[in-house]
Amino acid sequence: MTEHNMYLLKYIPKMEFNLLDYQTKMEEGYKILLYYKGPFDELILTKIGNYLRTKFSDTPKAGSKIFAIFIEMAQNISYYSAETDLFDDNMKRYGIGTIVVNELEDCYKLISGNMVTHDTASEIIEKCQKINTLDVEGLRNMKKEARSAPRKDNHKGGNIGLIQMAIKSENNLEVEAKHFDELHSFLTISTIIDKKDLS
Repeated sequence: MTEHNMYLLKYIPKMEFNLLDYQTKMEEGYKILLYYKGPFDELILTKIGNYLRTKFSDTPKAGSKIFAIFIEMAQNISYYSAETDLFDDNMKRYGIGTIVVNELEDCYKLISGNMVTHDTASEIIEKCQKINTLDVEGLRNMKKEARSAPRKDNHKGGNIGLIQMAIKSENNLEVEAKHFDELHSFLTISTIIDKKDLS
């Protein structure tokens, strides 16, 4: 791992919530709307997408934002997770991770978590740092630049997904990487959608 990436791993903003401690440190005031851990293949995404649309049929604006962020989180896990599994007859490997959707009194909170390499964690932390400095116009310009940039094998679209999460949520991305072993960190990304912005 490079010295630059080691620095980024040390730059970990404190989060109020981490999926690694989720089952033992459930905070009061959270209503769980969705909790899924497993491979993020097309069938699972379709089923969960249908569930979210039904769940928010009376509040379509909230449902649209939550669904959009969920898809970006799922794709991020699919692209970057170091933990994968064979899930269909095509012998295709799918990334494994966890996504939680919670409802609080004043907002919805979406949280994703998955295992990644230390270098990948550093890259994503750096990207989130940059995203959090931009306003909506800056994010849209960043998204345009990312779309036109040459695609690298280890950047299969997840960077655009992070930008899209920030645009849809209209809030910063919280990110944390907890050291797991010599090669891997457990990466958690979360954001909130303020209910006041849905009226």
